[in-house]
Amino acid sequence: MSKFPAGISPLIIAFFIICVGKPVFCAQELPAEIKEQAQIYRQEGYKLQKDGDLQGAFSCYQKATLVDPDYAVAYNDMGVILESAGELNAAKEMYLKATVANTDYPNSYSNLALLYEKQKDYANAVLCWIRRAILGEESDPWAKAARKRLEDIARIYPQAFSKIGENR
Repeated sequence: MSKFPAGISPLIIAFFIICVGKPVFCAQELPAEIKEQAQIYRQEGYKLQKDGDLQGAFSCYQKATLVDPDYAVAYNDMGVILESAGELNAAKEMYLKATVANTDYPNSYSNLALLYEKQKDYANAVLCWIRRAILGEESDPWAKAARKRLEDIARIYPQAFSKIGENR
C-alpha cells in the first residue's frame, strides 16, 4: 500500500517541490559571516579547478557545503568534477542536492538535464529542462537552449512527456 494519496506519486511531489520551492519550515538564514566563509571556500575551489587541481577543488567545495549546507553552487561544482571523472551517479547526487539546496539555482538544472540525457532518461531530462526554461529570462541563452532541447526531445522522443508522473 502506498503512503501517498491515490493519484499522487513521489515523482509528482518531487516535481512540485522543485517547481514551487522548499517548504517554509526549511528556510533558516545563516549569519552573513558563515555564508561569506562558504563563498571563500568556493572561490578557492574554483581557482584550483581552473588550475587543474580537481581534488583540491573538490575538497574546497566540500568545505563550502559543510559550512553552508544550502550552498547550491558548491554542490553543482562538485557534480561537474564528478561528471568529468565519469562518476555519473555521484554527479547526479550532487546536482540533485543543488536543486534541493536552492530550487532557483538554474545551472544545476541544466547540468542535471544534460546528465539525464546522457543516461537516456528523457522523462527526467524534460522535467529539468522545463525548470531551467522557467528560471531563465527571455534573453538567457541557457533558457533558450532549454526550450530548444524540449522541442528536440518532443520531436525525437515524444513518449518522454507521457512518462512524466509514472510510478517507477
